Amino acid sequence: MATSLTERRPAKAGVPPARRAGRPGRHRLRLLQLAAVLVALGLWAAVAAAGLVTATALPGPGAVFGKFPALLGSATYWQAVGETLRGAVTGFALAAVAGIPLGLATGTYAAAERSSRLLVDVLRSFPVIALLPVFLLVLGSTPTMKATVVFIACVFPVFLQAQYGARTVTPMIDETVRSYRIPRHLHFRKVVLPSATPSVMTGLRLAATTSVLVAIGVEVLTTLPGIGHEVVQSQQGDASAQAYAYILTAGAIGYTINLLSQITERLLLRRRPPAHTD
Repeated sequence: MATSLTERRPAKAGVPPARRAGRPGRHRLRLLQLAAVLVALGLWAAVAAAGLVTATALPGPGAVFGKFPALLGSATYWQAVGETLRGAVTGFALAAVAGIPLGLATGTYAAAERSSRLLVDVLRSFPVIALLPVFLLVLGSTPTMKATVVFIACVFPVFLQAQYGARTVTPMIDETVRSYRIPRHLHFRKVVLPSATPSVMTGLRLAATTSVLVAIGVEVLTTLPGIGHEVVQSQQGDASAQAYAYILTAGAIGYTINLLSQITERLLLRRRPPAHTD
């Protein structure tokens, strides 16, 4: 009788059995990730304490993290973070506005995809940092130049993922659409766009992280203000611990953007798994 009552006991409302069963696995994963971070910090501290690398090249974690209280209270730190994010967000937004429509259009029409393939392959093969001297000559060392470089670095991941998503529509669906003579705008809105949305979100997530890295790289190689410029200034002023603190800030920003992108992707695509790319 007890077994029967246990079997009939209803599950907790709003919590699927599969999700409850997966919780221990997620907790274990978080512990493993935390352990990996602690091991890395321990190795970092051991190498610095052993003197295998000079303190100028690799200060200890205590010296680096000790810089954060002063940095967090300074206006220079927040101005640098703001300048980096401003250039990254501007270039990323322009890449999304240009890349998504072009990718969906060329992915929907096979002739457009084939005719533009050579041009796209050639353009995306250029390393964007190698083009930096050209942009410096044309646009100068300005925030517009930084946003332009970020745009070029981000537009191709967005474009290619949107194009790939539009091409995932099965031939059977295309034949059905043609047979029933469904209008093109309705076909795009009801068939192409839902099919391409997971790939588009993946492209945006990749581009969002890339935008910050490229913005910092531009700041390192030019005189534009931002995190990259502060890293160079700190290194030139023999403040290695402060330079590493800015580098850790850049990593934290990239991780936060990636985490927020994943959360947004899950919220928008609850009924479909996100698309993945190599």
